[in-house]
Amino acid sequence: AQIFRTPEEVAPELGMTKTELRNYCRTSGIHTRLSKNRIMLHADDITKLVAWVRDRKTASNDWTAEPDTDPFAKK
Repeated sequence: AQIFRTPEEVAPELGMTKTELRNYCRTSGIHTRLSKNRIMLHADDITKLVAWVRDRKTASNDWTAEPDTDPFAKK
């Protein structure tokens, strides 16, 4: 069994493009770097990355957060 897999191998399983997955890896820092230009994913990395993507999505869609200024407030 393969221990490390490329983002290109993993992306289809996660339902995203290889570019999206590579960007998420770089942004989150969740990956295993084997050499200067080679990032790989271990099973643990994939689990952490999926959780990171889900948390990021939740945070960006938090409708309960109050805006800094209310555009409808009477002045």
